[in-house]
Amino acid sequence: MEENHLILSLETIHKTSKNSQLKLSAFDSISVEIKLISNYFEINSIEAVLLASCFIQSCFDTVELPEIIKHFGLEKHSFLKYIENFNLLIAKSIVVKTENRRSENNYKLSQHIYDYISTQKSIPKGLLAIKVKENTFCEFLSDLDILSNLKDDDKINYFYFVQKFGDLLQANKQFKLIAFAIKNLELVDSFVFFDTILDAMNLGENNFNTVLQTTVEDFYDRKRDSFKYINDFLDDKTALNLHELIEKDTTTFSNRHRIQLTQKAISMLKELEGISLTAAEKKDERLIYAKQIQKKNLFYNSGEKLQLDPITKSLSNTSYVKLQSRLKSKNMSTGITALLYGAPGTGKTETVYQLAKKHNRPVFKVEISETKSMWFGESQKLVKKIFTDYYNFKKTLKVCPILLFNEADAIIGKRKSAGSSSVADTENAIQNVLLEELENFDGILFATSNLVANLDPAFERRFLFKVKYENPTIENATKIWKNKLPFLSEEEALKLASQFSCSGGAMENIARKSIMEEIVFGTKPNFEKVLFFCENEKWSNKISKMKIGF
Repeated sequence: MEENHLILSLETIHKTSKNSQLKLSAFDSISVEIKLISNYFEINSIEAVLLASCFIQSCFDTVELPEIIKHFGLEKHSFLKYIENFNLLIAKSIVVKTENRRSENNYKLSQHIYDYISTQKSIPKGLLAIKVKENTFCEFLSDLDILSNLKDDDKINYFYFVQKFGDLLQANKQFKLIAFAIKNLELVDSFVFFDTILDAMNLGENNFNTVLQTTVEDFYDRKRDSFKYINDFLDDKTALNLHELIEKDTTTFSNRHRIQLTQKAISMLKELEGISLTAAEKKDERLIYAKQIQKKNLFYNSGEKLQLDPITKSLSNTSYVKLQSRLKSKNMSTGITALLYGAPGTGKTETVYQLAKKHNRPVFKVEISETKSMWFGESQKLVKKIFTDYYNFKKTLKVCPILLFNEADAIIGKRKSAGSSSVADTENAIQNVLLEELENFDGILFATSNLVANLDPAFERRFLFKVKYENPTIENATKIWKNKLPFLSEEEALKLASQFSCSGGAMENIARKSIMEEIVFGTKPNFEKVLFFCENEKWSNKISKMKIGF
């Protein structure tokens, strides 16, 4: 069997290097072996000695650097002059660095190096070439990730980390987004911003991938500093808030907040660095498309119809575009805002749906009760975000969508005395945000409310149309009864309309009960059964018949 001259030379060099203190004079007797290894790996004599020792001590295992240093009979500090030589072996991918369970660095030869040594085949020059570091924005993010991990693993302290992070930003200021960060953000803002970008790129989507608290704590060394920054961010006081670069989710627990890039930040990333990110395709439950809405016949009283006709006509695409153009030319607000108010079940919300169905406009529906956060200051932000989300959605469509504030009683009722309670102050602050947004609204907005006498006067001017809904007249109620229950005669429908003052919603309930009766019992309900349903529909009627006491 042919001798492996490479392995023999490595063994000889290793034996000779013991306690040599890496003095070149110690290797005069093995100059042939040194030259063989140097030429084979394209390295110098010292690097050949380091390689030989690493090969022998790590074969089929790993070795820690202190063991290699000890073999040479050196003090650890004396090895510092050879660190560059050792790092070159790593840069050429001859030696690889790993970590053990104690987070200590271990070293071994690359697997492909073992393969070439064992066969004594020449190593292709490409495998030994030092990888030239790419000067790209992505490489900057990679360096940031490495630096952050060093701090996380307590390999560098906070002050050194901050210095190195600042140096890293300066070294990459040729990238426009980094130059923007240097000019406009504090170091902690930059760290959170770029770490959020890194998370989004690693996962391939911008979908609240970054935990706010963890990321801030990755930067700071003290809990109190992290706590202050997080509170400042939640209060919209940081540069990230000012420049609208980062947005948080809607959780009410500050230690669980997740963050993501805003649409503005995504646009900047694409425009300045050519990197495209997309948001996760998640169904927004607030969106209702026209094709999802079932067509229904609605019957309006004469006063309601008179007020709704101009709204209906203005929502056709042709009329809407002309109206927008005319209003702009006269420097007037272009928004169409309507308040539909009145008794429950009179068809306010259904009116909006049917208008959307007729004119093929999506509905962006918001339940106001869901925006009343338990945390002071959060509700105002949520209301403001509703409009931001609506405008972003509007940009993606060819037609203007409808923004529907359903059951808006909580935010358009009369204001409470300032300072009477924290809840009152919060509700007043929410109203201020809404009034401000309505003042310059650009789109189509409907708000529905069951309140009649409790509307705040400040909203009168903000709503272009104000339509009051009443229970249907006897004539309309007769039509609705016939529409809901076709088996009724004209006389029976008129009798129901005259005897019971029902809203359209109440009639809908009775019609559903009739269908259930037929399905469950297999018999079609008659007029007497419908009368029974009507008598028991009103909760107030039931209350009046209830006995009080035991």
